[in-house]
Amino acid sequence: MGLEFRKLRRSEILRAAELAARSFDGYEYFTNWFPEKESRNRFQRSVISHEYRTNYGRADYLMAAVDGKMAAVAQLNPPTYRKPSDLNYVLHGWLNVYKSGDRKVIDEWLAMDAAAGQPCHDYQKTGPGIWYASSLTVDPAFQGTGIGSKFLEYWEGYVREKGGREIVFFTNSRKNLDFYLKRGYEVFDEREIEYGGKTMGSWSLKKVL
Repeated sequence: MGLEFRKLRRSEILRAAELAARSFDGYEYFTNWFPEKESRNRFQRSVISHEYRTNYGRADYLMAAVDGKMAAVAQLNPPTYRKPSDLNYVLHGWLNVYKSGDRKVIDEWLAMDAAAGQPCHDYQKTGPGIWYASSLTVDPAFQGTGIGSKFLEYWEGYVREKGGREIVFFTNSRKNLDFYLKRGYEVFDEREIEYGGKTMGSWSLKKVL
């Protein structure tokens, strides 16, 4: 199996967003807000691709490939990262996200996403050298093959080489939580998020490198 780890090229953003959307299929982070599969997938592809387009050049995008096929993607925000302005999002076509579904539900999802990430953003302010992993995805076709563990080792090494001393991120998946706990991450914030009568966990994790 030929493995390649490197930075994502701008021309690969759409493929990376499609991979991320596939990896989130069935994930409560999306299904609780968008229970219908077709509309959910449409929103996932739209919101992820516009997020990647807007942040490319601000965040660090890394990828893993197996025998030349993209298998995993990560968005890592360095300590110097600054969220793009509303104007930057609009210029990168963000308003098209609202064409992918019900505006009210989309706004509610965006509010949830901001709240779920807040503990990590607050933790980043506690000291220097803390990176935030905004997006970590492995194509379903490669899940269970060990590529996720190898990719994790790669971007931990990447952050260390950049002078980073800690990584933080959150997950809403118990399965993913167990994966990260086995690899040295620890929970520093735990909460429940309720929507439409459904509740999901949200765990913020950190690791000293």
